[in-house]
Amino acid sequence: MKFEIFSKAKYLVLMNENGEIIEKRNNPALNSPMKRPAVAKECVELKANEVIAPHGSLCFPSYRILKKAGIKMLIANPGEDLRSSNLKEVNMKEVIYSSFLAMRERITEH
Repeated sequence: MKFEIFSKAKYLVLMNENGEIIEKRNNPALNSPMKRPAVAKECVELKANEVIAPHGSLCFPSYRILKKAGIKMLIANPGEDLRSSNLKEVNMKEVIYSSFLAMRERITEH
């Protein structure tokens, strides 16, 4: 299973700590004008303890939604395989980068 940025991934996958898939849903971002926040809200609804977000996925609204819910956020590189991923804790540079990327997507894709 490879990581894809929140706004473009086909699915949202909930896994347990052993890496077993518990649930696989269609990505709500694909039908939402607020793509990344739609994924963050879905993660809260699924009662996730931890979210692995590909680089570029955690814009400020998404970050706030997950932080308010007390969900741990880790960053992976898009295209990496889950088993070989080098995860990093989220930081403000990531949130700022993701926010600019989200704005660029809204401007260029509409």
